[in-house]
Amino acid sequence: MKTATKRKIVSKKTSAKPAVSGNFSAIHKELLAMKEDLLKTVSRKSLPDDSEMGDSMDQANLSTEKELIFELSDNERVTLDQIEAAIRKIEKGIYGLCESCHNPIPKPRLKALPFARYCISCQSASEHASFEESAEELADVAVGGDDKDSDFGAAS
Repeated sequence: MKTATKRKIVSKKTSAKPAVSGNFSAIHKELLAMKEDLLKTVSRKSLPDDSEMGDSMDQANLSTEKELIFELSDNERVTLDQIEAAIRKIEKGIYGLCESCHNPIPKPRLKALPFARYCISCQSASEHASFEESAEELADVAVGGDDKDSDFGAAS
């Protein structure tokens, strides 16, 4: 009986990968498809041709279109980075763990957002902290800021 007990203990100790429940092959395929779709979308986009200069209204519209394309490209770049990070996590065997608390991310969240980095609690806490920081910065700007740390108001 001692040998059987030792074998069970040894097999638990030799597990190199963290215990992440479930098989993520379907999510891996979905992430690869998302990556491919995103790359196709980005490759199809092209900047509008501004060789034909119209009136000032046409130029303003063209400028707005270019801004939108650059903004979308930035968002797509961020999404692509998140997708690739999730694929690497699956390959390393650490997919599905919250990057903050290291607890498993619930499967419904992973199905809804396959590249989720945080569980809902940690994501909410992060967003709340970010919101409060932004609100404080806006309040500083609204009241003129605190010039104690600034050299602009100092006399030379």
